[in-house]
Amino acid sequence: MKSILIQEHELLSVEQNDRYDNLKLVRWNKPMEHDPLGYYASYFIGAEWIDDNKEALVVTTKRGVEEIDFLTMFMTCFSSDLSVESFAEIYNIDSEAPVIHAPSLKGVLSPLVVLHFLGVVSRIKSLKKGYVHFSENLKKVKGHIRVMKNERKNIASKRFDRVFCDFDEYTVDIPENRLIKKALLFSSQILKTITDTHPIGNKCKLMLSKSLALFENVSDEVQIKEVSQIKGHKLFSEYNEAVRLAKLILRRYDYSISKTSALDENVPPFTLDMSLLYEHYVYGLLNEAYGDKISYQFKGKTGLPDFLYGATGFKAILDTKYIPRYETTSLDKEVIWQLSGYSRDIPILQHLGFKDIDEESPIPNVPCIIIYPKEGNIVRNPFLKKKLRDLCTTHVDKLARFYKICIPLPVMDSNK
Repeated sequence: MKSILIQEHELLSVEQNDRYDNLKLVRWNKPMEHDPLGYYASYFIGAEWIDDNKEALVVTTKRGVEEIDFLTMFMTCFSSDLSVESFAEIYNIDSEAPVIHAPSLKGVLSPLVVLHFLGVVSRIKSLKKGYVHFSENLKKVKGHIRVMKNERKNIASKRFDRVFCDFDEYTVDIPENRLIKKALLFSSQILKTITDTHPIGNKCKLMLSKSLALFENVSDEVQIKEVSQIKGHKLFSEYNEAVRLAKLILRRYDYSISKTSALDENVPPFTLDMSLLYEHYVYGLLNEAYGDKISYQFKGKTGLPDFLYGATGFKAILDTKYIPRYETTSLDKEVIWQLSGYSRDIPILQHLGFKDIDEESPIPNVPCIIIYPKEGNIVRNPFLKKKLRDLCTTHVDKLARFYKICIPLPVMDSNK
């Protein structure tokens, strides 16, 4: 099996070919005016089969996957109030396809799925109950007697102190809960190294211990043949997602907890949307710092700005752009037009507090803020204990009330 390895935003050196047209990791385009047309890696990292499972494409981050602190990014995402469905849009896994040898992506996929799973399970406040059918040899009658089996098992052997019964019991020890409990035990093993060495280790341990305590009265006995039959329930969104992720975790390690300690260099085909991950990461930071002053993707007439900030005396429209070159280059015109449209969008302005505004009103002077990444270490949350107004120090050249704020991707401490 051959693999082509490139970095995000890099040009894939091939001629136009329909073999590459259906891939999610690359697109045929021209990123900037002076660039040649070609297949460019976009904002996704991951691994995909090109065709017939003989050749694969692997895309990594520019800095290197092993240097980006994905664990901190994932955990920051789960600290916000976004729905479990929203985070599920960040990545996609084809668990049915053959695995791809991708050492450069080692250590990304398993923590991503496991921390997503823990984040979902931590939102389950009380366990579902259901009726479970039992057939047991008891000391007293429960349910109804299995006459023929009781005669063979007890009467024939003169065990008159026993009676074989069928009965249903309303309990938390239902198949869905047993599946989730088993996946929690797998997760504990998968994260063992992380929780001992990473700064977020204590938070992971706390999430695990709380979840396991919730499932204390649930067994972890799940037969492989039963897993496919276990379904979620449309009224319990957290359960649906927890069941889906639990199946992914168990299938990833072939239902063997002894395999969870291995650093597997083979991954199922998957894509991770770095642009959307960065957006969720920034929202986690903003939500921690400003709470309900931040609105996420409020629907206006012109679209969905990533964030609206509404505080007494200062209001702003913020949008994340996973475009590191904004550190040294001008904003794209499309980005300027997009935010300018938001700043004149009446539903958005009304949501920000300009209640009486209409089509004839003077346009409020609302700052537009672009948040972009670059490489480098940062404090844990640069918004914390700071007013957003005070962070608006970098003006966009020749644009009124347009600002840039750099929020770098967290990176691993090279001294550890």
